[in-house]
Amino acid sequence: MKQSMGVLKKTVLLFFCTAITGIAFTQTITDSDIKKNIHAIHSPLKSILQLEPTMFEYDTHNFKHLKLRGGKHYGFMAENMQTVFPSLVKEKRISYMFGKNVYRDAKIKTIDEASLIPVLVAAFKEQQAQIEKLKSELQGIKNKTDTPFQ
Repeated sequence: MKQSMGVLKKTVLLFFCTAITGIAFTQTITDSDIKKNIHAIHSPLKSILQLEPTMFEYDTHNFKHLKLRGGKHYGFMAENMQTVFPSLVKEKRISYMFGKNVYRDAKIKTIDEASLIPVLVAAFKEQQAQIEKLKSELQGIKNKTDTPFQ
């Protein structure tokens, strides 16, 4: 018995030391490694101009069971967003108690507005390129009118 206790102590000590000296490796994976089918955003400005930004309030009185936030909000109507960027609109199910031990599901559309940011940046860049082109054309017109006639 005394001998088996000694073996047990050595086994526990060996396990404890192994656990303490365990090695953890960290793998660094780049963004380009984990993303595929990478493409530039096609006609971002044209797409953004199709969106109709709105200010709205949720109908918290008639839809108490959905636990919507009160007050004024800024955003988009899901139906409008879906026509322009269908991948940004998802359906969400909300379960709520309808009666004693009776639950119902409501389906609402949600918009992934954060994913709209890269499209906005691309639209800004497209618009800035248009502005720079117009400035250059305007400068060319000014140079022609500043030149004396011969």
